[in-house]
Amino acid sequence: MDKLDHLGWVVSASFAIGDARFAIRSTSHAFGEWVAEALGAYEVEDVEDFVYSVVVPEPPARGAKEFLILYRGSSAMVRTLDPVTLGRSLLAELETVRFHERDDAVYVMASVGEVGGVPILIPSSILPKLAKLGRRASRSGFRIPGQRAVAIDIETATIMPIDRALDVPDAALERLAAALPWQGTDGLCFTDESVHVGALVVASTDAESSLDPVRKAYGLAALTSSTVNFQRVGGRGLEALGRLVERAPVYRSTWTDPADVFSRLGDAIGVGP
Repeated sequence: MDKLDHLGWVVSASFAIGDARFAIRSTSHAFGEWVAEALGAYEVEDVEDFVYSVVVPEPPARGAKEFLILYRGSSAMVRTLDPVTLGRSLLAELETVRFHERDDAVYVMASVGEVGGVPILIPSSILPKLAKLGRRASRSGFRIPGQRAVAIDIETATIMPIDRALDVPDAALERLAAALPWQGTDGLCFTDESVHVGALVVASTDAESSLDPVRKAYGLAALTSSTVNFQRVGGRGLEALGRLVERAPVYRSTWTDPADVFSRLGDAIGVGP
């Protein structure tokens, strides 16, 4: 019995993308039907490994809204009030499955959020902590990432939109909006255009305070260890990471209190939350 069994799953489907086989389950028949349609090209016979679980509340009544939640394993990766945002996060997550095969960018398991409108690059490992902030983040002017990985342009060393490789219908998100016809605003952050990051914050158990400045080499090592396709991009990829790090201040944090980290980071880079 897993930690999420009590949530009342009503639908599931199994898929294979590359050499990854996994199942997705949901508390919503409508969401389950959308997943089966959107990922129909990859559907296979039953797989028992529920890598992804999606909680969808009842349609909101009289303005009351509950979070939709995307779990990876037993960790909540995304909490959102908007069904389309949830679908977009799931599709972005599934794109990561074959990043190790690609050479069109440097693919790094890190996420872009925003502080005071400035893009910041942070470890994807802390997304479960950030998901718990909920409305507290948007009220404070922080934008939490909606995706767990980034693509870094080899030529410009900027964070670029990830080119879709999945065989998914072009109108998939529009169909999800029709299947779950309500909207919410929570400000999750996606990379829709190329951006330079204003800071890089890595996770560390050695930080002496909530946010410590560190050498560029520290940030480069963190990005290098999180890159999934070095075998494809080689030295060109390492050079791109080096140029990205040279342009941005680097900090480390234990991320014990993410809201405090964001507040301190805003002060450090000269922007208000």
